[in-house]
Amino acid sequence: HELNNPLTIVIGNIQLMMLRELNEKNVQSLTRIKDGAERASKIVRNLLTFARQEKPERKPTDINAVLKKALELRAYELKVSNIEVSTQFATNLPETMADPHQLQQVFLNLIVNAEQAMIDAHGKGLLRLTTRSDVGKILILVSDDGPGIHHENVRRIFEPFFTTKPVGKGTGLGLSICQGIIVEHGGRIDVESTIGRGTTMMIEMPILRWVPQP
Repeated sequence: HELNNPLTIVIGNIQLMMLRELNEKNVQSLTRIKDGAERASKIVRNLLTFARQEKPERKPTDINAVLKKALELRAYELKVSNIEVSTQFATNLPETMADPHQLQQVFLNLIVNAEQAMIDAHGKGLLRLTTRSDVGKILILVSDDGPGIHHENVRRIFEPFFTTKPVGKGTGLGLSICQGIIVEHGGRIDVESTIGRGTTMMIEMPILRWVPQP
């Protein structure tokens, strides 16, 4: 709060100034200040999420529905970025006990990472989302045809604060938070990547049934 409160004041006042400001050069400067303050605020929120690692609020969850919702939230950005989307969702996928809001956060993070990798590599791409069920578990695959991840970095991508993005582009907390959420659900997240061909993020979720508590 000691960081977020002053940042909120800064952002609020800049927005008011931008409404009154007519000079285009000043508006550009104010926009840069606002973007910087909002980025700082986002980093603080990510730190809080990472530090808390709150217990999920579980209920019967349709993984396909959560993944579709995450995709809908990025549909416009994917379209304007020339990224084609291919989905292969298993029919009759069993529900599992999970926190749909936390899972949506994970799926969004993976979709955005894939999107950015493909845009940076060749300004377009193919995003593939797949779900299927196995014995006692659900598999979720998020694949891109981006540049791939160097072998020495593959083992480090889940480390807190590790990022290959330029300064100002990422905090290195996204995948750490994703891993924390999936592990808290009793699952696991892994990665397969080939330089020049792309990356696939793989999530395994246990199929857990609802049991009434005495």
